[in-house]
Parts: sequence; structure tokens; C-alpha cells
Amino acid sequence: MTCSTHRTAGFTLIEVLVSIMILSVGSLALGTLLVRGARAGTAASAVTYQTAALTSEAGRLGALPFDQLVAGTTCVNVTTAPFKHTRCSVIANISAKVRQVTVTVTPTAPTNLTALSTSFERSISGSAVPPLLTP
Repeated sequence: MTCSTHRTAGFTLIEVLVSIMILSVGSLALGTLLVRGARAGTAASAVTYQTAALTSEAGRLGALPFDQLVAGTTCVNVTTAPFKHTRCSVIANISAKVRQVTVTVTPTAPTNLTALSTSFERSISGSAVPPLLTP
């Protein structure tokens, strides 16, 4: 009696091709998600840099002595990475004791960001009376 045993071990070529196809479709979907995530991260980073530039300039002008705030417009082009922008400061005399300061940061590199600005007023007390001295 002859007994022939037929064993199937391993994978067929069709099974291997189907699994490679499924793996490549999954990899393509994952790659698309990674690209979207990278773009969102870059956009968030640009907004952070723009806000930091605006806050820094507003803080600098807010810390200057009142008599150093001269009316006029000053613009500076920042060409260093990571955030290339133009920063403009406009100081207007509202009265002898009040100055209005407006700071605008405009991206110069191609981004989807628009100009960001803030305004604040600085004043000086005009009191000629010295403060009360306490013992």
C-alpha cells in the first residue's frame, strides 16, 4: 500500500501578494496622516513665533521710560530663521502725557498667516506734588 501524504507548508504566492498589497495601502494611509500632522505642526509653530515676536516688542516698548517714546513709525525687517517677518512700531502722541503704541508683526516668508497687531497706551503722571512720606 502506498500512502501519499500531501503537506502544504508555507504561503502561496497569492497570499504573499495580497498581504503586501494590504501593507502598502496601510502605509500609504499612515504616510498621508504624517504629512498632515507635520503641516499642522509647522503652522502652529509659525503662530507661536509670530506671537512671541509681537509680545517681545510690546514688552520692550512697555518697559521703556515714557520720555524715550518718540512719536513716529519704526519698521525692522527680521531675516533670520525660523520666522522671517517685518515688525513695525507706531507711536502716536495723544496728549503731552499719553502715548498710543501700536505694534504689528507681518510674516515675510510665504505662510498662511496674516499680520498680527496690538495696541496699548502709556501715560505719565503730571503731578508736581511729591508723594506723601510716611514715617
